[in-house]
Formats: sequence, C-alpha cells, structure tokens
Amino acid sequence: IPAPMYRTIVTAYDGSDGAKAALARAAELAAHDGASLTLVEAVSGKVPSPASGGPPLAKPEKRAMAREDLREAIAHVDPELLASGWVIGGPPGGGILTVADDIGADLIVTGSRSRGPITRAILGSVSTEILHGARCDVLVVHPPEETHQVGRRVHHMVSCG
Repeated sequence: IPAPMYRTIVTAYDGSDGAKAALARAAELAAHDGASLTLVEAVSGKVPSPASGGPPLAKPEKRAMAREDLREAIAHVDPELLASGWVIGGPPGGGILTVADDIGADLIVTGSRSRGPITRAILGSVSTEILHGARCDVLVVHPPEETHQVGRRVHHMVSCG
C-alpha cells in the first residue's frame, strides 16, 4: 500500500467561491490521505459597518466574524477529518505561508479569484504569492464558473525550497 502523499494540508479561506472550491478539494485530498486540514483566514484593518451609517468594525469584531466563517466552513467538511481554523492578522499571502511553515504543512490549497491580467498585475495575487513563497506543494483551484466542459481546471505546482 503506497504511503499517503500529504499529512498536513493548509487551505487559504475567505468565504469566496474560489475559497469554497479550494476547501472542497482540500477536504477530498485530506480524506484520501488521512491528512489534517487547517483553514487560514486573514483579517486586516477596519471594515465598514453592516449598519447604514454605523462606525467601522474594529479588528476584534472582524476577527470574530472570521472565526465564525471558519467554524461554519469546518462544519461542512467530513466530520471524520481532523480540521481546525486559524485567524491571522495582516496580508493573507505572507500569513498563510507563515502558518504553513509553523505547522509543517506539505500542501497549501488556495482558490483563484479569476482577476484579469491587468488587475492581477496591479493588485497582485495571493495565490501567486503563495506559489512563489511556499516551501511545500501548492494547489490552486479555480471556482466552478471557470471550469470547462471537460472538467475541473486546476493548476498544480511544486515549489522546492
């Protein structure tokens, strides 16, 4: 029997369609390999109040919202999986790489936001930052609207470091 390919999988999560597709794929891989699954959501700065004219939410409230997002996401994966969530502060790419290094991840799974080439060039891309900075395998999963009739479109890149 071949040994499992992955033991510790980190998944970048923000509630977007790309993140949900990434989580679904990461959960499949974790179930197949018997790996642990760690979801990481980054928060930074302040966000506008959900109430019209209300004050912006401070970081603690945003962190609480992110923790709830992660709890809900974890509740939808197979209960047999060992899954946990981390809320981190600061830019997502660097934070996800730090968590992956800290826990010894051997795979990072992230979604793609399907930005055009100009927007991606100006704003950058979390998945690109992860691809270039990771010391483990990285899987970028595209959301369902980016799939072709022949099936799911996925990029896989091994980053040796």
